[in-house]
Amino acid sequence: MQKRKYYKFIVVFTISLIFVVLIYNLLINILRNYIFPLKYFDIIKEEAINNNIDPYLILAIIKVESNFDKNITSVKEAKGLMQIMDKTANDVLKNSSEELDLYNEYLNIEIGCKYFRSLISRYNGNYYLAICAYNAGLGKVDKWIQTGLIDYRLESYKNNNIPYKETKNYLKKVILSYNIYRFLY
Repeated sequence: MQKRKYYKFIVVFTISLIFVVLIYNLLINILRNYIFPLKYFDIIKEEAINNNIDPYLILAIIKVESNFDKNITSVKEAKGLMQIMDKTANDVLKNSSEELDLYNEYLNIEIGCKYFRSLISRYNGNYYLAICAYNAGLGKVDKWIQTGLIDYRLESYKNNNIPYKETKNYLKKVILSYNIYRFLY
C-alpha cells in the first residue's frame, strides 16, 4: 500500500514538473520571439560596441521608443527605431545641410547610439540620467540637476523626484526592458 502511494506521488510529481517546464519554455519562447525580440541585433550590437554601450540597453531603448517599428514618427517629429529628431541627427553627425533618412535602420541606430554615448559622457557614466535626457532632453535634465529637483548621482528608477511623469515612466520602462533582455539572452 505504501509503495503504491509513493509511486502515485512520483508520477504526479513528474507530470507536474514536465508541465511546468513546458509552460516555462513556452513563455520564454513567446517573450523572445514576440515581446522582447532581437530585431536589428546585428546593427545594434555593432553600433553599441563602437560606442561602448551594452547592446541590450539599446534594445531596451528601441523597444520603448518605437517597439521596433522603423517607419514610425512621433507627434514631435522624432523618427525611426530610436526616435531621432532631425536637429539631433544633424548635431550628432555635425551636418547642417544634408537631408538624412532617419527611417533607415542603420543610420538611425548609428546616430541613436552616438547620441546616447554623448549623454552618458555628459553625465559621467550615469545611465539613469542619460536615459532621462534621451527622453526629456539634456537641457531639462541639466535644469533639474541645477535646481536640485534630481540628484546628479541618480541611482534608481524608483523613488526619484523626476518632475515629468512621462520621463519617470520612460526611465522605468527602459530599465525594466533592459533587465528582461539581460534575463532572456
